Amino acid sequence: MKPTRKSPARKKTAVKSGAPERPKRVRRNPERLIAAILNAAIEEFSNHGFSGARIDRISKRANTVDRMLYYYFGNKERLYEAVLEEVYRNLIEEQRQFVPPEGDPVNGMDELITHMWEHYMNHPEFIRLVMSENLLYGRYIRQSEHIKQVSFPLVRIIDEILKSGKEKNIFRPDADTNFILMTIMSMGFFYVSNQYTYTYWLSKELTPNLRSDAWLGHMKTVIFDHLMVR
Repeated sequence: MKPTRKSPARKKTAVKSGAPERPKRVRRNPERLIAAILNAAIEEFSNHGFSGARIDRISKRANTVDRMLYYYFGNKERLYEAVLEEVYRNLIEEQRQFVPPEGDPVNGMDELITHMWEHYMNHPEFIRLVMSENLLYGRYIRQSEHIKQVSFPLVRIIDEILKSGKEKNIFRPDADTNFILMTIMSMGFFYVSNQYTYTYWLSKELTPNLRSDAWLGHMKTVIFDHLMVR
């Protein structure tokens, strides 16, 4: 009897479905996503103001979808409020890191002016957002419970520097903490916020890094001319 021949086994071929295979969803860390949304929103609101800002541009820049913005922040108004809280949080954090030299009020004030100036120069988005919020008469900053509870470390630091200078009879006894702070803030804020229009009006280039060192020197001259005992 002849042995029966076995036919070779056929290779099984996978049956392809007509529908394309769905890409696997990559889960994003919620904290990273919120940070990405906030960073994108800071750029959008600072460039276009509250009215001109668009949710779709923010979600695209954050590499997410609109519904995630609404999921975490609720609406455009709450997202804008969160943006204001974030830029003020960054400002406060930088102020907390500033430590003036002990026992040297003149050098301490000099370094403090430089510190504040560098923040304005390095964070033009903060300037634009503050300008935008002032156009809205402070509507959203007033609604923020977080910003209401914030205390600005520089107020205490300037107070301590002035106290040390007065005790050493270096600074005039009537030097006021709030006036000094407002003078530094206004001179720094004005330069950064008006540099483009003033470049045109004065026919001199005022945009960043071209005359900023000269302006910083002028700020210090104004402050110390007022502070020093004659």
